Amino acid sequence: YQGSHEDNEIYALRHHRRLHHREERRMRWLRSGSKPKTEEKKEEKKETDPLLPSDSSTSQGPLLKSWDLGFAEWLNNLQGHFGSRLLVLLFTVQHLLKGFASAFGQQAEPYLFRAYSVPAPQMQILSGVSLLPFALKPLIGLLSDILPIQGYRKAPYMLISCAIGTVGYLVVGLVPQSHLPITWLVVCLFAVNMQISACDLLSEAKYSEKMRETPSQGPALLTYVWFGLNFFSLLAVLSSGPVIHNLGPKACYLLAALAGGSVLWSVIAGQLEEIKLTSEDISAIWKKFALQKEACFLSVLMLGVTIGLVATGLFSHSPRTNVIVSVILAVIVLVSFSLVLSPVIAKLNAFCIIQSILSFPLTGATYYFFTDTAEQYPEGPHFSEFFYNSVLGGVVGVVSLLGIFSYQRYFSHWSYRSLLVTTNILLSLLHLLDIVLFTRTNLRIGLPDRVFVLGASALTVVVGQWFWMPQVVMLAGLCPKGMEASMYALLAGCHNFGMIVAANCGALLLDYLEVRPRGSPGESAQFDNLWKASLTSSVMPMVTVLLLFWLIPATSQRENLIGSGEDEATTGSWWRHWFPREAARAEP
Repeated sequence: YQGSHEDNEIYALRHHRRLHHREERRMRWLRSGSKPKTEEKKEEKKETDPLLPSDSSTSQGPLLKSWDLGFAEWLNNLQGHFGSRLLVLLFTVQHLLKGFASAFGQQAEPYLFRAYSVPAPQMQILSGVSLLPFALKPLIGLLSDILPIQGYRKAPYMLISCAIGTVGYLVVGLVPQSHLPITWLVVCLFAVNMQISACDLLSEAKYSEKMRETPSQGPALLTYVWFGLNFFSLLAVLSSGPVIHNLGPKACYLLAALAGGSVLWSVIAGQLEEIKLTSEDISAIWKKFALQKEACFLSVLMLGVTIGLVATGLFSHSPRTNVIVSVILAVIVLVSFSLVLSPVIAKLNAFCIIQSILSFPLTGATYYFFTDTAEQYPEGPHFSEFFYNSVLGGVVGVVSLLGIFSYQRYFSHWSYRSLLVTTNILLSLLHLLDIVLFTRTNLRIGLPDRVFVLGASALTVVVGQWFWMPQVVMLAGLCPKGMEASMYALLAGCHNFGMIVAANCGALLLDYLEVRPRGSPGESAQFDNLWKASLTSSVMPMVTVLLLFWLIPATSQRENLIGSGEDEATTGSWWRHWFPREAARAEP
């Protein structure tokens, strides 16, 4: 059926109603024990039919209706509200690319750095550099909004990013380590993440636009996105262990390239449902963005800070230097966004930045802690590739789905403030359990490493989903009409920028405490102070609990956070308050 998007929705709604009425008639027949007249007439013509009806014919209907636990009905409801094309687009981008392909690469990445004998602090810095395309989302969003290619705003940019990402996947997967210096490896990982970042952003802008039309179904659509994303991430994690063990980490990037290629089909098949813009449409877009100089300025600002972090991370091996540059740039970003955005958006964005920065990751050190051999770390857990990636990662993936399901069922009606305060405190308490592991106390009380890690990880991931999902809903709800791509990019870019700054801060913390493992024989002393780093990392996010009551509204997740006007992004900002003439010029 090749009609417009509105025609497709009407067609799907009518079809759903016909099926619903047919099901109601069938259920009335089952409850009454009699058959419709049409069925009786059919039976009179069949003399060979048995005298008594088969029990299976009456019991099959309810069974078929209940076996999927309501999943089909839920999916049909989403299709009726948003259309099948959007669901297919999100399946290829969010589930296959961001879920499967991205997870495959993430599982293999630390093994690539290990092959280069990169110490833990430097691993975190280089990994942060490779993730910087996610901070470039504002620039991608701005370009897609104001510079359409051949009249299209999203499809061309998705195709270009797919070409860049494919090259990165193939170089990492095919070029031997002896011919690929560590700097060029990071550049290729940067290219891979550029594809994921661009396609992720533009699909997020698409469903953000749809969610504003039907805000009551927003949590349901985000559940579809994140449930599928975690499900396919789980498939990638489960298969990554055997692949890395038997074929090496480079093979993961070759397989991920196949999953990422599905986005090409989705875009070419028209799942974006883009309407070609006329020259008049483009002129109107330029006039609208001329009134939003602040948003354009913030996009250029994010480009500048990203370039600064890339240059510092690639050419400076000092954690101290990277943190100094990161903190200075973070202050500039936080102040700039708070000045030019409307008070509601500015406060929520400030929370996301501060929360991200204070969550110091220690992944570089914990990777070596878990995977070092008996020769390298005699007292360590000595997890194999299969257990560390497939078993542990598989359990985390399964409980992630449980976390999303329980959020949708029990917590999607909570207010933002109540849920974020509760989950923030719970997460900090759960992270304190890592100290028991890093001090090896669990062994002294007779609790094996594998049992302890699986249990603690499962609890942390479930609560982490309860903490993360309302932030996703919040980001999507802060995008003014007509500026979905650029505004979502700015807000998501700030969050990703904060995570990269946090990775650099975590690297400095490890370096200061002399936790610098690199997979060398006899490096037990490198983990002596890891528990101190873990304690600091667990306590720091508690600071944001004090700010939550000021920055986060006590609004339900099912309500719009901003008005429906196109000027809501900067209305009432400090910048417009201080410079009213500029604000008057920006009025349409």
